[in-house]
Amino acid sequence: MPRLGAHLSAAGGTWRAVKAAKAAGCETLQLFLRPPTRWAAPAVADAEPALFRTAMAAAGLGGLCFAHAPYLLNPASEDRLLRERSVAVLVEELQRAGALGLAGVVLHPGSAGTGDRGEAEARCRAAIAEAVGRAGAGAAMLLLEGTAGAGGQLGRGPAELARLVGAAGRNRVGVCLDTAHLWGAGYDLLHDGWERALAEVAEHWGIEVPHLLHGNDTTVELGSRRDRHASPGDGRLGERFFRRLLADVRCASLPIVLEIPPGEGNALVRRALARLRRWQKKA
Repeated sequence: MPRLGAHLSAAGGTWRAVKAAKAAGCETLQLFLRPPTRWAAPAVADAEPALFRTAMAAAGLGGLCFAHAPYLLNPASEDRLLRERSVAVLVEELQRAGALGLAGVVLHPGSAGTGDRGEAEARCRAAIAEAVGRAGAGAAMLLLEGTAGAGGQLGRGPAELARLVGAAGRNRVGVCLDTAHLWGAGYDLLHDGWERALAEVAEHWGIEVPHLLHGNDTTVELGSRRDRHASPGDGRLGERFFRRLLADVRCASLPIVLEIPPGEGNALVRRALARLRRWQKKA
């Protein structure tokens, strides 16, 4: 069955997020390694990697922990300084994630703004290749996340994401999909949209399912290009879609992360996971 988990706070130390994940019943975890809207990273204690790896092993989350890169990064930007800063931070994120033993770092591939999308894709492709090369062999895998497409965002689905990766980077770069983003980008997940997305994953990435799935419901219209998350069952996708997803044998080992407000003491995450597991039993 899919591994169900959530994005949780790493306040006070990354290993605390692992302990919180175990307490909340998570089977996979996503966290930020720095505040998502700041460039600067907090100081890292020398003991952090060992503490994190020990906590990860104790929680049974080895190979199932991921980081999400800051939202400020835009490797597709026309602004050379912003692009260079984005690459530098991404290198740091990949290296720190590698030291912690994380399975990957999720990145929004950036936006063309009002500029030419083809030129933006070329800039993004070059920036990703540079970041992965500079991060070195011990770095974590980079996972490009599909977007809903608002504001000139690149990567509206697996096929577009694949254009951002050169041949040399294929063994260091993977794919992350988000069900809310797919819906916003026009993939009708209540009908053939999921099959369409997986067909693109197979054709353009050579794998059966993405490396990671963000399992978010959404309140927006199909194809609206808007990005709004909701807890599974509280949006347009509803129980119908998630039961079908959870029963899909191709997704038996797929890590699925919820990106929802966690609530006090992660109570909302616990509730959402319990709901998904009830549906899983019915599927």
